[in-house]
Parts: sequence; C-alpha cells; structure tokens
Amino acid sequence: MTEPALGIAGVVLLALAIAALFLRPRRSRGRFVDAGLAIGAGLLGLAIGLVVAERVQRPAVVAMAAPEQPPAPEQPPAARYVESRLSLQFPIDDEYPIGSGEANVADWYAFRNSISYTPGAEEKTGKTQDQMLKLLADVSWSWLIVVAFDQPTRYSRIEVGFTGGQLPYYQIVRQDPHYAVIHVQGRIPPGQMDIATRE
Repeated sequence: MTEPALGIAGVVLLALAIAALFLRPRRSRGRFVDAGLAIGAGLLGLAIGLVVAERVQRPAVVAMAAPEQPPAPEQPPAARYVESRLSLQFPIDDEYPIGSGEANVADWYAFRNSISYTPGAEEKTGKTQDQMLKLLADVSWSWLIVVAFDQPTRYSRIEVGFTGGQLPYYQIVRQDPHYAVIHVQGRIPPGQMDIATRE
C-alpha cells in the first residue's frame, strides 16, 4: 500500500523540482546551480520510486519462478498412555535377574556395578574385617535397570515395588516415552521387583 504511494511521490518530486527551476526568481549564482539542485532532487525521488516499485514486483516474480513445494510430511501422532509393566525376579548371590510379566516392553537390561576389595592384613583401617567388608558392600554396589517400551507411551510416573526384602535407595534417573532408566544404590536382595507406569 505504501510502496505505490512512495513511487508516485518520487515522480511528483521530480516534476516539482523541474517546475521550481523555471518558476522561482533568479538567484545570484545563476541558473546552473539551481538546475543541478532541481535535477538532483528529482532524480533522487525517481530512484526511490523505482526501487520501491521493483520491490513490490519482485515477490510475484520469485513466486512464479519457484517450483511447487511438496506437502510437508505428516507428523506422527502424539504418544498416548499405554500400560507398561515388567517383573524382575532377583535370585540369591547377586545374580542377574530373570524377567517375567511383561506388558509393552520391547527389551530390558540390568547392569550391575560392583567393586571387590579386601584390605590386606597389614592395613590399619581402625575397623574389624567384617565391618570393613560390610561398609564396602554397601557403598560399592549399584544396579542400572533400563526398560525399553514397545510402543511409545505418555505416562506421569513410574512405580517400583519390591517383595522379598528391603529395596535399597533407588531413583528414576530418566523418563521418556520410549524408555526409562532406574538406578538402585546397593545390593538388591532376593525377591521380585515390579516396575509399572502410571497415567
């Protein structure tokens, strides 16, 4: 809307500058300076009008020359809640668990991290051998349990239950529509761990 008006204003400015050259009274320097100023102002107005007019027409030319773009690919639908659960049976002697009772679980992994260390008889720890071993066993054991879901699921929380003993401190370190990661700090006693998503 403003571009045509600026173009017209440039042409009008050129016409006014040329008319003013012939209609106004003479100055002391002569008509050569007046003519130069009038023509310069008029050409400036004409240049502004031409640049603005070209800008108005250019998008239409670019639009006609551009090839038609293919339609954007459809976005996959947002994940919905799918009930997901897994039961892990932990045997005695810190062995790896056995999975059962799976729902919407593509795969799962249980990684055990343990450090075996027994202080030598000559080391002075200030604690008896049994106290030292118990301390090391409590501190150096941890489990990382990764559950990969078969279908993406939108859930608000993960519940972890355990029957057969006291489950050490655990933390849900990652929640994602595709997988979940649970970190357990300490030894997991023999028993059954139940992992389930909740809406």
